[in-house]
Amino acid sequence: MEQRGCKCTVRGSINHDEYFHVERIVRPGETISSKTHESQVGGKGANQAVAIVRAGGIAYFYGTVGRDGTWVTDKMKHYGIDVGGIIVSDDPTGRAIIQVAADGENSIESPGYFPETSHLLLQNEIHPRSMAYALDNARNATIIYNPSPLPSDQELSRFPWNKIDWLIVNEAEAAGICRSLNRSRANTTANMSTRELVFLLSAHPSFATTNIICTLGGDGVLAFIPTFHRPKTAHEAPSFMHLQAAKLQGEIRDTTGAGDCFTGYFVQGLMEFGPYAKVGKTIREQEIARILKMSVYAAGMCVEKMGTIESIPTRAQVEARMSASP
Repeated sequence: MEQRGCKCTVRGSINHDEYFHVERIVRPGETISSKTHESQVGGKGANQAVAIVRAGGIAYFYGTVGRDGTWVTDKMKHYGIDVGGIIVSDDPTGRAIIQVAADGENSIESPGYFPETSHLLLQNEIHPRSMAYALDNARNATIIYNPSPLPSDQELSRFPWNKIDWLIVNEAEAAGICRSLNRSRANTTANMSTRELVFLLSAHPSFATTNIICTLGGDGVLAFIPTFHRPKTAHEAPSFMHLQAAKLQGEIRDTTGAGDCFTGYFVQGLMEFGPYAKVGKTIREQEIARILKMSVYAAGMCVEKMGTIESIPTRAQVEARMSASP
């Protein structure tokens, strides 16, 4: 797909992931044996950069590795990522310990010059100063933020949400941000549906123009796009876009990279409309639905395989699955 001059700078984490395959996720204070162990490239930033490339896009990665991590950089080059922004430090490369249980669930413990770019993708595995620098220097870029893992309440309350064009969250993250920004209603948010939480979030002044994408796991994805869905009057109910999850062609084997796969595919979908595309003008509602559908399919295919980066499907594979689906 033609990129129309678009490239995405991913400012994020890159780790040396240690995978331990276990019968179930270990409990606090417990010791269990793993069945197998393997080392792979990881980190949410690295995962999402690879997903953008697998979806057909151009990704520039900016992050830090230690002198022990040259193999990580080489691996990223192999995946097709421009690694000109990777800095080598004297500190060791970040590591993440990932347990993958027999049912596919995962548990992750993570340790943590700006280019001209059309799109900037951020997650929350980097230092807040690095995040602020990227936000301040991404001039005229479309900014996508996936606040995972969720920041502290203090960080959430200070974050410059008005700079974000697209917010990609899961249900727990949406609830956490709502509680932090609407503390007077903290008791009521606990009983809200996901739609109510997303609409409450969109009603906050900092989110007046922010497009919110909320992933729902096996229930698909929910989107609130202010241009299309914000009520015109106080008596009108909000509308949403909801897409069902893709039907799997096998069992769930590993959920570790599904969210990053979804995010990368979604960002690539936005880039196909050019560097200055505007929702409601260049990008219409049905086109957002098309981007979401492909992203959902890609994430569904991801959980059918073990691993993180290795499980992210190519654009051709996703299109073939979609064309074969009813």
